[in-house]
Amino acid sequence: MGLLQRYKSYAVVVMRIFRWDLQLHFFWGFMLTLLGVYWPPLYASGIIVTIVKEALDLWSKKLWSWDDVWLGIIGSSVSLGYLYSQGLLVVDR
Repeated sequence: MGLLQRYKSYAVVVMRIFRWDLQLHFFWGFMLTLLGVYWPPLYASGIIVTIVKEALDLWSKKLWSWDDVWLGIIGSSVSLGYLYSQGLLVVDR
């Protein structure tokens, strides 16, 4: 099995486990938290935006999705872990 075929098979497995909307929440939380490098209050933006979005869904659609919330929080946590490992997590004391 070549590298391309292996990559395609892994992609199919990921798509079966994580739906597109869950991937969106993960990367949304991840990318918004990464913006904290430029302005430290944005470190919390991934989690805040995820919770606000779910609150708006609860208000408009009468639906709260814990999957969306958890994947947004996980995305933000992974981003914070990455920033910390690279020495980029700057917090004023």
